[in-house]
Amino acid sequence: MQNPEYPNASAEQRPPMKETVDLRAYLQLLWRRKWLVIVPTLLAGIAGIVVTMPRIMKPVYSCSAALMVELPTQLNRQLEPFVTNPSLQERLMRMETQIQSADFLNSVIDATGMRNDTSTRNWAEKNQKKYPDLTVDELVELRLHRTLRQVIRVRAEDDNRIIVQANDYDPGRCYRLVSNLVVGIIEANRRSQTAAIRVGEEFGQTQLLDAKRELDEAEARLERFRRGQASRSVTPGLVGPDNLSEADELRRQARADIARFGGQATQAAGQGMGVSSQSLDAKLRSGALGAVVSRGENLEREYVRQSLLGASRDQSPENLAIQLARLVSEARAAAAQEAPNPAALDYLAASVQMRLAQTRAAELDREIRKYQGSVTSMPGASLEENRLVQEVEQARRIFEAFEQQITTAQFSLALEESSAGEKISVIDPPQHPLKPVKPRRTPMIILSFIGGLVLGVLGAFVLEQHDQSLRDIKETEERIGVRVVGTIPELEGIASDGRDPDKQRAAFERFLADSPGYQEFRKSALALLRYGNESPSSILLTSARSEEGKSTASVCLALTMAKELSDERIALVDMDARRPTVAAKIGLEVGESHVGTILQRREWNESVGQTWIRPNLTILPMVRDEEVGECITTDRVRWFLDELGNRFDRVIIDSPPNLPVPDPLVIGPEVDAVLIVVKAGVTPREMVRRSVEMQKEFRDNLAGVLLNDVTSALPYYYSYKSYGYNYSNRKQARG
Repeated sequence: MQNPEYPNASAEQRPPMKETVDLRAYLQLLWRRKWLVIVPTLLAGIAGIVVTMPRIMKPVYSCSAALMVELPTQLNRQLEPFVTNPSLQERLMRMETQIQSADFLNSVIDATGMRNDTSTRNWAEKNQKKYPDLTVDELVELRLHRTLRQVIRVRAEDDNRIIVQANDYDPGRCYRLVSNLVVGIIEANRRSQTAAIRVGEEFGQTQLLDAKRELDEAEARLERFRRGQASRSVTPGLVGPDNLSEADELRRQARADIARFGGQATQAAGQGMGVSSQSLDAKLRSGALGAVVSRGENLEREYVRQSLLGASRDQSPENLAIQLARLVSEARAAAAQEAPNPAALDYLAASVQMRLAQTRAAELDREIRKYQGSVTSMPGASLEENRLVQEVEQARRIFEAFEQQITTAQFSLALEESSAGEKISVIDPPQHPLKPVKPRRTPMIILSFIGGLVLGVLGAFVLEQHDQSLRDIKETEERIGVRVVGTIPELEGIASDGRDPDKQRAAFERFLADSPGYQEFRKSALALLRYGNESPSSILLTSARSEEGKSTASVCLALTMAKELSDERIALVDMDARRPTVAAKIGLEVGESHVGTILQRREWNESVGQTWIRPNLTILPMVRDEEVGECITTDRVRWFLDELGNRFDRVIIDSPPNLPVPDPLVIGPEVDAVLIVVKAGVTPREMVRRSVEMQKEFRDNLAGVLLNDVTSALPYYYSYKSYGYNYSNRKQARG
């Protein structure tokens, strides 16, 4: 047939036809292996249902609360060097550290009553032998600490929003846990703010006094300069035209050190020293620490002197700097004896270094003023006076800023919001959890069913790939070398036995009423009638093994020929003496005489034959008799077939399988044609090949193979509805 798109193209020039996926063939495959798909799916689903039961997988509940963090306000520009302003991440890390502390966890444990948890206490009593140094209560506390550190989570959601979350098996305890966490965080923040306010007020007063002293010193310097200008006295000093810039640089560094160490002291004061800053400042003027400070001030003066004179003198500035560094370490050691805690120690150490820097700055100011006084007659004296005036104005602005902050209480508020911590408020309180967050039972069960279905489908395809049975016509003819005469679809209503003769008879009558099964047997019958030079009058049906549907095929083939050849006499003979099934299948009662008695006596008995459904169809049944099997010999079979040939036009013989029983090998050579019934998708092809070879060894009269049960093994095109035919509808239309 030519391709209409390429009418003049040769076979080589035509493009190859595209192979399409036969989805209905795959569905047929899955239906044939349906139990291999259904069983894993059900088992996996049941396993998912069982595993996710609360008794096995405990439900976990989650509770959370949202906290709002009010960020600190901007400080006065003059006060920014004295107060630190941590970022949100630093605040969050500080909060997490606070939550992870033992004291905080103990407060939460006591508030929620977790110490009395039965399972935790049982674990502690069971494991006390492993930890002999710990008591039961200590083990309970240790386990609860570990548990809380695992279930408590604090995270920043945006710039000023913090989420506090906890998970627990008990929804009530989970709610109480988050509630107490929120209360504990807010209370701890308030305590920290209160302590910081108290320290901040004390530190503010100290800084106000220092700013006042700086202002007084600046005014005094300006006054001395002006008096020196008035007296025009020239006093030689260490500063001269050659080292004036160096002296200014040293003074700038000294003032920068004063501001830096002052900021460190402010930060240390905000961490909670336990004592007032005034009492700590008093320690700088007395005792061992006071002596160290006094020595340091002398070294600072000598350092200024040597730095201005140069390295030509006996002691160099580098050596003095080393001595000062050692003295600072000595001062820190002396401060450790006086400080009650690390914060106080940091405050004393920063204050000592600030005092030394102040001494150095004062000494440099004195020497610079002395030089400036010696050159009052020079035009640069006015510039120096302007500089001193600027220093006085700057000191006055700082003093007024401190005074204003303290007077209006803004400084204390600034310290509270920056160094002490942020204000925290609850914007989304915790809610009692109603449903567990895990396990998510419904999705897990669905996934279990899906996983089992996937495994089942994969197993079906793998088993199909390694299946050794014959599954379609092409495969059967290629592997066995015998043509397929016909296919046998599923025969609806025909049972494997005839316990109810009326129903079985009605089922076979429906089979003859133009059913799909009848049409398939009609094709097989027409193919058999054209076999050989002459139409075969005797046909033997056998199989490789039992349960292949051989007896059902024999009955259906006999009925089909009786209907198609209505003018001929058809006989269906059961010659399976070991497992006779024809009479039982169609519901006939067998009397004392049967095929076995005819063979044993070698005498024909007309009463053996029974007419069934069709008037031209005679059934010759058999009963189980081991002695009859011995009567199936070549002579007796030949005589019996001759008797049948004299009385009937067509003889269909149902015989046992030829692999376990040799009877078909005896009967086969005496008949005109042999059919082997094969159950598609079930019988191993090697067994079928052996059955065919054995039958051919005795006589090459094998007409072909009948494939049984094809609706579950062959593609969809063996369904008659695919051709647009519906036999039941056609029958109704005729009626």
